[in-house]
Amino acid sequence: MKPAIAALLLAQGFSGPAAAQPFGPRLPEEALITVTAPAGPGRVFTPVVGLSGEALLDRQPRSVADALRGLPGVSVRTNSRGETVARVRGSDERQTLVFLDGAPLAVPWDGRVDIGLIPAGLIGGLTVRKGAGAIEYGANAVAGIVDLTTRQAGGVAVAQAGPYGLKHLSAAGVMPLGALSLTLAATHQTQGALPVARLSALPFSQPASDRRLNTDLAATGLFAGLGGTAGALEWRASVLNIDAHRGIAPESDRNPGSARFWRYPDWNLTQAQIALELPIGAATARAIGWRQWFGQEIESYRDASYTTLRGREINDDDTVGGRFTLSHPIGPATLRWSLSGQLSDHHQTDVAIPPGTRPAAQLYRQSLASGGVEADVPLGNTRLTLGLGLDRSANPRTGDKPGQPARQAATFSAALALKPADRVSLTVSGGRRNRFPSARELFGEALGRFLPNPALLPEQAWLADAELGWRAGRFTLTLTPFWQRVEGSIGQRIVRTNGVNLRQRFNQAPATSIGVDAAMQVPLADGLTLELTGTALDASSAGQPLLQRPAQEAMLALDWAPREAFDLRAELRRIGPARDLAPDGTLARLAPATEINLRARVPVLRLGKVQVSATAAIDNLTNAVILPQLGLPQPGRSIRIGLIVGG
Repeated sequence: MKPAIAALLLAQGFSGPAAAQPFGPRLPEEALITVTAPAGPGRVFTPVVGLSGEALLDRQPRSVADALRGLPGVSVRTNSRGETVARVRGSDERQTLVFLDGAPLAVPWDGRVDIGLIPAGLIGGLTVRKGAGAIEYGANAVAGIVDLTTRQAGGVAVAQAGPYGLKHLSAAGVMPLGALSLTLAATHQTQGALPVARLSALPFSQPASDRRLNTDLAATGLFAGLGGTAGALEWRASVLNIDAHRGIAPESDRNPGSARFWRYPDWNLTQAQIALELPIGAATARAIGWRQWFGQEIESYRDASYTTLRGREINDDDTVGGRFTLSHPIGPATLRWSLSGQLSDHHQTDVAIPPGTRPAAQLYRQSLASGGVEADVPLGNTRLTLGLGLDRSANPRTGDKPGQPARQAATFSAALALKPADRVSLTVSGGRRNRFPSARELFGEALGRFLPNPALLPEQAWLADAELGWRAGRFTLTLTPFWQRVEGSIGQRIVRTNGVNLRQRFNQAPATSIGVDAAMQVPLADGLTLELTGTALDASSAGQPLLQRPAQEAMLALDWAPREAFDLRAELRRIGPARDLAPDGTLARLAPATEINLRARVPVLRLGKVQVSATAAIDNLTNAVILPQLGLPQPGRSIRIGLIVGG
């Protein structure tokens, strides 16, 4: 029987490549040179969960954001800029970094990337690493890492359509070319609008229509990768391009005078990278370099008619970075050295209308560097991984804003894997990680919405967790209590300036998050599996709840795949209550909600050895109002039907 969740990755006491392990995590298929933090016989990881390519097909996601929903400890939301971001265990979205085949995807100016625009069709598998992650991830990887890998074998094509002009097309495949391997992928998705769950939840800036105002999207993604060997050297080069234009739903909880009316007529991300791996005697050297070009244009309108421009922001970013690691044995232990760096230029032009004249672009530059070492130490039946490093950030160019001194901070971690009993594993881990404010947090004004604060200090996160795993046959259970405390946590406040309420980021009192992640998989019958995943969370600062952090998120799913003749999946997701910041600066309650999603994949014919399946997906079956943020509810009921070829 194929498990519905390909990798509820259990206790690291059973991790590692050895096939003789009684049971252990099954990571998405990936080549070593694309793995940011590759496994080793003695390496102990912090808790990790993931999905293989087959599980991604069952869930039928259109984007990486869709794929992450329902994973324990991961919360996905769309913000007022229209960006979809992930939070791990109540952390800030900028504390969760996204990597593709070993290189970071975040746009450095903002410190994050819109995972709603990363097509799922490009991805062969994903993992989410939680807690004090591996040293290779470098600065700003504080509380979680989303590690994406492109397809390594085979091919699949997906075509789906639905109401409101929804279309989703993707194809990806790997072709051997003699000693080389070529990976190609292409995706295209469009929608005329998102459906509205309930008009009464949108008191402002929404016409009497079941189509959410200004939520159209057209996005195309292309990927090409070529890899091979040259003697002992293994290499892979790739390039990704995502081009999109879209509307952004207005905040409909507030008077139009304080709402955003934005569109993105141009959004483009291009990233080229090359990865190398070379064994040198008993040691292994790995290197990856990346170059990222990002450009976007933001149009700000005066009202919900979207006819009269108020201003325009034009961004142009150029980033270059690299990472080098060297692992080698020293006695019974293994040492792993890592050095990474990144330099990013951000050119920004703010055009006020009127007069509409285009001023000279402002240049902002930020550099990040990290270095350190980890040691894997065998201790009889237990294993220990220790890490120590240093992170540094500088902003040598700050546009028309005051400068900021360079800052640095130490980082350290420890992870211990035990096997207290047969079929039981325990991993205890903890450490400290650093996040430096992004240039946008320091200097950005967001077309008159924010008051800059160049005096922001770095965040320092202390993290600890204990993952207990138990497996009996096909039954698995994982419980992971966790604790994290962020000193210098960056929050938002309302500052009244010249009669106008502006938001400003500031270093608030230390923020503490405590909770537990849980995952259970129960075989009920041949081909029928029950899954239960969830997180309970209490996140606060100075006695006040952190914004937009649900008290609990849980998913109950039934996956029925009898002898893989077909696959039917039903999900019930419960999102608990949370708090958000109202326009006047007071705290407002976000009500809890329940979401039901259905999936079906039924084989209909074979073209030679290639299987063709019909698919159907229903999101938010009951049209529930789900509020991850005030005035910005998730879409109402959405239906898709289509075909999957291969997979």
